[in-house]
Amino acid sequence: MEQFDIIILGAGPAGYVAAIRAAQLKKKVCVIERNEVGGTCLNTGCIPTKAIIASANLFTTIKRASEFGISVKDAIANFNSIKEREKRVVETGINGIKSLFKKHGITLKYGKGRFKEPFVIESHQRNGYTESLSGDRIIIATGSYPAVILNTHTDNEYIFDSDSILEIDSLPVSMTIIGGGAVGCEFAHIFNSFGVKVTIIELMSHLIPFADEDISNVLEREFKKRGVNIYLEKEVKGISRGERQVKVVLSDGFEIESERLLMAAGRRFNTSELGIEDIGIKTGGRGEILVNDKMESSISGIYAAGDVVGRVMLAYVASKEGITAVENASGIERKMDYSVIPLTIFTEPEIGFVGLREKDAVDKGIKVKTGSFQLRSLGRAHASHEISGMVKVVSEYDTDKILGVHIIGAHASEIVHEAIVAIRMGMKSRELEETIHAHPVFSEGVMEGAADVHGRAIHKL
Repeated sequence: MEQFDIIILGAGPAGYVAAIRAAQLKKKVCVIERNEVGGTCLNTGCIPTKAIIASANLFTTIKRASEFGISVKDAIANFNSIKEREKRVVETGINGIKSLFKKHGITLKYGKGRFKEPFVIESHQRNGYTESLSGDRIIIATGSYPAVILNTHTDNEYIFDSDSILEIDSLPVSMTIIGGGAVGCEFAHIFNSFGVKVTIIELMSHLIPFADEDISNVLEREFKKRGVNIYLEKEVKGISRGERQVKVVLSDGFEIESERLLMAAGRRFNTSELGIEDIGIKTGGRGEILVNDKMESSISGIYAAGDVVGRVMLAYVASKEGITAVENASGIERKMDYSVIPLTIFTEPEIGFVGLREKDAVDKGIKVKTGSFQLRSLGRAHASHEISGMVKVVSEYDTDKILGVHIIGAHASEIVHEAIVAIRMGMKSRELEETIHAHPVFSEGVMEGAADVHGRAIHKL
């Protein structure tokens, strides 16, 4: 039986990052991956969708070229070519991870891993060969999969989930999207950009329900301008497929028909077929693996990280959880810190936020003061013809400490990192206001938003 210091189940953002960190710590590491390295993020999530969004954004810009004094005739989006580019981007990422594994001497086995004993993994490999592997420490990083709605399963012809939608072979005339969170809104942006008639159904009162209400309001306004139909506070009661369309019935009896349906309402944990129940690893009510702040499960020496622990199901959080797990597994004491986590959504306009919403602070009994600034008041916004959006800063009333920063607008996913550092370092809004920003840049909106907390925003109308 081959012996390893650490065996990792899953090569997604938690697993492959943990493996590299373990190798840096001079551990003998084996990674068992069922599908492909990179997990959902690289293969069917973050990277392929952003590759397609890059094409969508460029296509939109080209169609607006005359507004920049440039004449472009008959711009056509070749969806097959866009998908081919997306696959090349993904393949580059896969090869990059494999190269890192090779550089660090990490053993990669393709197949299904299952606990035979607490520290013995039975690896059922793709070639049909089965072997048992022993590890001093085990890290479970098997990720998640799209949730099923109303027992309606994907057929990948008319009904898709957030993984299979990337395999769609042609652009439909119309598409209904169930779920107005980050995934649903990003796909709404993609398909709307290519001329598909898009309808979004969201159970909550706003798109991106976890965003500050002011940010959601701007996104809803911009989507409606682009012709996206939005149904809020609507529950789906029925889904049926016809010969050439899919029908969705809402809680009020209203029916929506479209050529294709995308179910983008949540994910479930990949914990089945691992044998964790046989060795006594405790799980929660949703099926997530229960861990402590060291990412250690109910069995000492067995850790879990990433979506499978059901905490913050984001790729970059999974990577930090993987590092936390593997360092503890290697004798380095480390606790996972969830206190300052950004969220980015690649719609048009982009969204980026971190920290408390105004509502969150009020609900916690914190007295706050807020500042806001419309990006249309920035010179860079007009020069770039990207004037939609705003910045909102939430600060504690008594201390002026920044509690949250919420941005919607061009490059929000990049700009928000200034706010992340500010909150992590305990900065006050006055300190952020007094930090000199270059001109003309979109980041000036953060400075002006901080200044507005005290009513001193220079360019606020």
